[in-house]
Amino acid sequence: MSNKVPFQVGDTISYTKTISESDVYLFAGITGDFSQMHMNEEFMKTTPYKTRIVHGVLTFALASTASTLIQVQARAEIPSVSYGYDRLRFIKPVFFGDTVTAVYTISEIDEENLKSFAKVEVYNQKNELCTVAQHILKFIPI
Repeated sequence: MSNKVPFQVGDTISYTKTISESDVYLFAGITGDFSQMHMNEEFMKTTPYKTRIVHGVLTFALASTASTLIQVQARAEIPSVSYGYDRLRFIKPVFFGDTVTAVYTISEIDEENLKSFAKVEVYNQKNELCTVAQHILKFIPI
């Protein structure tokens, strides 16, 4: 086993999912976020969005899946934990039924501290950027 970050700058992976109404309702139940922005179609018809929107955090959470997948792709032998996300922004709303793709790209490696930094971008099916962040993984020496 190697105590080395298992990535190179530029490594990338993506994860795609269509966000269903049940995904949003299950997420609301787990988090307790029952905002009318996500739950009340009639109210949302009165807003500029004209329909319910998906929780931003739900779209962002797909980056967690991508961070796991990139470790599988790299056949990482060293365990890691999420060290956190920086500069998270919800650029554009995601709507029920949208198909979103989380793109996870390694942008920096800190071998001394066993960390990797990745650019996270979530796009909708129209290739519009909806969510961005920087993710930090901390690898745990064995």
